[in-house]
Amino acid sequence: MNARDGIATLVDVRDGPTFTVFNIAWGYDLGDEYAHMTTNASPFVAGLPIDFFFTDRVIQVRDASTGRVLYSRR
Repeated sequence: MNARDGIATLVDVRDGPTFTVFNIAWGYDLGDEYAHMTTNASPFVAGLPIDFFFTDRVIQVRDASTGRVLYSRR
C-alpha cells in the first residue's frame, strides 16, 4: 500500500462497507493476532472519514479509478 500513498484505493471488508483509502497507518496492539489499519489520517484527507479495521477482515483491494483488483483473499 505504500506505493499507493495518496492514490484512491477501495478496500472491501467482510460483513462491512467498502472504504475509500488514500493513506494508512497500521500496527499491532498487545495481544492482537492481526494488524489494524487506520485510514485517511496521516495526513488527514478533507471530506473523508477516518476508518479503522483489522487486516483479517479485508476481502479485496481495488484501484478506485479503474476497478483493477490489487489484492484478493483466496
